[in-house]
Amino acid sequence: MGCKPPPSFMLPGVLAIIASILCLFGGTWCKFISFTEVNNSTDPVTLSYGIWNYLGYSTRNTISGEQVMMESCNYYPDNSVIIDTKWRSARAFSALTIIIGGLVTFWLVLSWCMRGFSGDRGKSLLRCAGMMYMLCCLFQGLTLLLMTSNACYNNGMVELSATALQNSLINFSGEFPTTCTMAGGGKATIAAVVMWFLAALASLKVEPPQRDPITVETHDITYTKNQQADGTQVVTETVVKGTPVPVAAANNNETVEEGAAADQAV
Repeated sequence: MGCKPPPSFMLPGVLAIIASILCLFGGTWCKFISFTEVNNSTDPVTLSYGIWNYLGYSTRNTISGEQVMMESCNYYPDNSVIIDTKWRSARAFSALTIIIGGLVTFWLVLSWCMRGFSGDRGKSLLRCAGMMYMLCCLFQGLTLLLMTSNACYNNGMVELSATALQNSLINFSGEFPTTCTMAGGGKATIAAVVMWFLAALASLKVEPPQRDPITVETHDITYTKNQQADGTQVVTETVVKGTPVPVAAANNNETVEEGAAADQAV
């Protein structure tokens, strides 16, 4: 087992790691979409929502009496939003992408140090990883269904948040647009789609490393017995090295049983 793969062989794993980070960021952050306050050019409030949680606001008074707004990601309260089919689909595809992409990437990174991941078998495994990454690319893109769901067009949290903020902020119009705009989480999702696609192409194009074949070297050993003039017998040993014989190809992962050297006595 070695752990020094060629840089080209590491490319699919590196791209997949970047895609996994972007996927996790876009799927779990509470800023996938946003609604920015209208009719307030000085300091507009932005309400942000994610696939699983939303950005909540709270106000605190400092020692000097100044009012400060605090932000935190919170899970949606019960009965606060109507989660329609598109929203549920976005959640399902987001979870599937994180699970499938994470497992395949972990397995692919481990392959950097696996001898069996070479030759024809390695190429087949890379193609399998490429197909999984292409599936992740599709699932990642389908998480953008959130942009056409109730989260964007019929989000009950917008009205609830506007009412709460109107009672706590002085310079607040309380008016928000009826449709959402894409926020950082949505942009990270688009970037993840691109990275999954590149990881898939790299997995299908890259060649696995070629390993040296496992060989067994046979020896011809000749024993010669000579009798000296004084009656003693002297045994001499002559060793002739043979050519190394491959017992496992360099391009597969066959189990090899190491045999002992063949001895011949004459």
